[in-house]
Amino acid sequence: MRSSILLMACTAMVLLGGCQAEPDFDTKFEQQSRDLAAKARSIDADAKKQLDAAREAERASAELGKPATVPTTAPVTDAK
Repeated sequence: MRSSILLMACTAMVLLGGCQAEPDFDTKFEQQSRDLAAKARSIDADAKKQLDAAREAERASAELGKPATVPTTAPVTDAK
């Protein structure tokens, strides 16, 4: 009888301990928000670098009197 009560008490403590390890919704939301904001800043920085490089290439080609060539991306195909 005592051993079953002790076993039930230990099981309850383990279950309660596992519940507390999981972060709550607000904590998860804040972390996801920070991650997405950092990713957005990275994308913005990359886009700015590419735009600056394109503008510099356009200026350089204008100085040489040649038309600027803008690299294009490959067309997207539906590969199956």
